[in-house]
Amino acid sequence: MTHVVEALRCITRRPLTGKGRVPLEALFPGAESSDSSDPKEVVPGVDATVRSKCPGELPAEPLCDGLAPWTGLPSDELVPASGALRLVEGYLVTMPKQAGNQAPPESSAGTKEVSYGLVDLAAGDPGGLVDHLRVAFVACAKATPSTVAGVAALVGTVPSERGAGSAEVVLLRRGSSVVWATLDGSGWKAGEQQRALAVLVARLL
Repeated sequence: MTHVVEALRCITRRPLTGKGRVPLEALFPGAESSDSSDPKEVVPGVDATVRSKCPGELPAEPLCDGLAPWTGLPSDELVPASGALRLVEGYLVTMPKQAGNQAPPESSAGTKEVSYGLVDLAAGDPGGLVDHLRVAFVACAKATPSTVAGVAALVGTVPSERGAGSAEVVLLRRGSSVVWATLDGSGWKAGEQQRALAVLVARLL
């Protein structure tokens, strides 16, 4: 029980107080069958800076066998390890309607999925999260510099989790906020991913 109490003091999970929600209709207008998370924000708890109670640091190297952003850390560990002020994670998915018990629908042809993370950085980024993410995107996704909706970005690809061959991953930063996103699924038409990224920039940055 003692460990649970101390763990809870490292972070606080609460309803959103700022940016972090992306409406389904904004991302997938006219979608017939869809699902999304109810994002909450994770912020440092009262003991977050006490290393004896909330130890942790970013890995020395990105863990490319996992999912973006390749830290290997769950949200309750990423916040104290990175020194972030706020973390929000969410997902949205739209898939074609299916008859009978065809499975799994989220991997069927026509599926489009967006998962994202938003971090508000402390002044000076004391945990070095931005540098870690940049190294990870290059190493794990062969990301290259680009521009998305007027924001400097790193854009790469990773193997798809939704039967699409590959998924696009993007790292964005504006001011003290950083966003990473994965766009997966086989249902994307020409120009739709760029439009979806522009929505993420508008809603999250």
